Amino acid sequence: MEYKQFLQIHQYQLASIPENLWEPLFQKLGQDLFDAGEYLELHYGDPLDKYSLHVKKEGGLKKHGDIFLVDHAWTTKPETSRAQLLDNPQLVERLTSMMDISVEDEEEPEEETAGGDQGGETYNKHPDLEVDQAMVELVASQGNVTEARAKTALQNEKGDVIAALMSLTLHPDHDAKGLKNLEEAIGGQVKQDKEAKSAERKKQETVNKIMSEMWKFVQTYEYAVVDPSGQTKKESAWYIMDEVGSSMAHSDTPNCVCSPFIYVGRGTVSYSIIYPIEDIPKGGALTRDFVPADIKDPLTRKAYLQIFNGEEDAAELIAVYESDKQEDNQVIPFDQPFTTTLTRAQSQKTDRKLRLYTTTEWVATNCKLPQVELVDTEEQADLLWFSQDFKEFDKLTKGQKINQLENESCMTFKHNLAALVKAAYGTVPWSSTTYNLTTELAPFVGHYLWNQEHHHRNLWICKPWNMARGLQITVQEELAPLVRLRDTGPKIVQEYIQTPVLYEGRKFDLRYIVLLKATHKVEGDPSQGYEFQLMVYKMFWIRLANQPFELDDFDNYEKHFTVMNYGNYNLTQLLYTKFIENFEKEHASKKWVDIQADINEAIKAIFAAAVVKSQPLGLGAQDKTHPYEAFSIYGIDVMLKDDCQPVVVEVNFSPDCTRACKYDPEFLNNILTVVEPRAGDVDKALGAFNVL
Repeated sequence: MEYKQFLQIHQYQLASIPENLWEPLFQKLGQDLFDAGEYLELHYGDPLDKYSLHVKKEGGLKKHGDIFLVDHAWTTKPETSRAQLLDNPQLVERLTSMMDISVEDEEEPEEETAGGDQGGETYNKHPDLEVDQAMVELVASQGNVTEARAKTALQNEKGDVIAALMSLTLHPDHDAKGLKNLEEAIGGQVKQDKEAKSAERKKQETVNKIMSEMWKFVQTYEYAVVDPSGQTKKESAWYIMDEVGSSMAHSDTPNCVCSPFIYVGRGTVSYSIIYPIEDIPKGGALTRDFVPADIKDPLTRKAYLQIFNGEEDAAELIAVYESDKQEDNQVIPFDQPFTTTLTRAQSQKTDRKLRLYTTTEWVATNCKLPQVELVDTEEQADLLWFSQDFKEFDKLTKGQKINQLENESCMTFKHNLAALVKAAYGTVPWSSTTYNLTTELAPFVGHYLWNQEHHHRNLWICKPWNMARGLQITVQEELAPLVRLRDTGPKIVQEYIQTPVLYEGRKFDLRYIVLLKATHKVEGDPSQGYEFQLMVYKMFWIRLANQPFELDDFDNYEKHFTVMNYGNYNLTQLLYTKFIENFEKEHASKKWVDIQADINEAIKAIFAAAVVKSQPLGLGAQDKTHPYEAFSIYGIDVMLKDDCQPVVVEVNFSPDCTRACKYDPEFLNNILTVVEPRAGDVDKALGAFNVL
């Protein structure tokens, strides 16, 4: 590659690097030259109680005087990192050294003298002791006894196979030769089994420690990929630098810059680069700022650095949470603004069909009403139904209806929904405690530390602001990954529901379709503003986890998540009527009609807040000069706590209702008819909804 070509291809990455370092960087990249060892050296315990990186060159390093390449020891993704570690012992060994991790060997318990058994029933001294089933089967086979007797013998001898066999097979007057033969027959197998179990335990514990410590070492960058549909999307890679880069210490006033550099030369290769931004004398430590550049607020910096600094600043951050919590309880309620009967007259009957323009596949496929015809352009349409976000409201004409309201993101973006609920109601039982990691990192870290101080289990679910289908959602117990995951784009964290209601032992959530209409108060007169009507479709569908629920194994998607129709998972199809019938049998003290009423009230509260609150917090008053009318459908996801208290998890924009149309062939027809009465029989269509 020529230097000019290098500059052109990498111009955006080079923009932040001093120009005098561009050519040295080009030369080192071209030669794959890692020469940091000629200038730098690692120290351990000097001055830190871990590795640190120091200048060994005589005369030290000069500001912008040189640039060094750093290799990446490991590139991963959080969802695959554990599997990678389990499959790569060499990587585990390298990372344990870099992270200064040690795992002690398991101490062997002292052997106890075996007791005799004359062949009769034996009193069980330790009936609750867990013993390995494979060992039970081994003792039963070698001792020629039932598995029940073998288990009792193992429990009495605290899992010692030799002692258990002796108690079953050796009479007190048996000689030493019999004991020796028994030990030779069984001892080797037992020893191998113990060694294998000890090695597996040590392996798992080592991987667990790496998974915990990695968040203090990993860095991240974004890259673009093209999905099967041809759309370009961004993905994030996490990487750990080699021993040189990983040994740099943090400083609020760093003397070096350390950042990723993606080199497009011999293929695409990711490196990190280091260059000094201050003079550093011989022996001086190289430092960088661990905090992302977008964090400017001093308190937020302290929150971010909490994962590196231990208990430092904990009291200050807890105080932030406690102050935030106190303000949360001072919200003044408001009247809910919906009408159950629209004051405007229904549209006059006409021979002309209702003209529908749509970019939504499931709408086009399932539209079967004889009074509705699909048209090819927006200008021809009476009713517009888009699957993508619509912005050009000023181009709509009088008489047109559209399936979107302005600023719907006040509900459909997760961080906005949390802010709306908090502003309108404070803390409510039907919404999980939520923090925006971009703007509320300090109170979140304070809440986490408060939980620790008061011995409450920290369990949080981390989600992107605006992604569906379960993408990039993880459940975490430790603070470090929750703080660091913000580095890959805007995220929220929510308290994980630790005690959900279960259906046949499995976790579930419920998807409701909600219709919101904004109709002119006086027909044809947009100057009079709008009135709003809200209704919930009576049919809902159930999304079930595939595995029984337990509060462990949080990497197991099929245990903790319920969205199964977008991956290679088994999907449980369950009609809502059958679900209600089975639910009431399993939870006999609960009546679904009461639970449904609570769900409806929670949904109503969210939309009431959106209608009342002005933009950008809510939908605000629709612009009175707009001639069009609006409606929108939303996918509302609801979970139930163990007391059957509903919790609204998400409000989804333009939900895919293909599944709803299969469950109820009249689903789309009912929606279209309620939106525009001339499409069909309004009274019949309204019967499918609960009007709130």
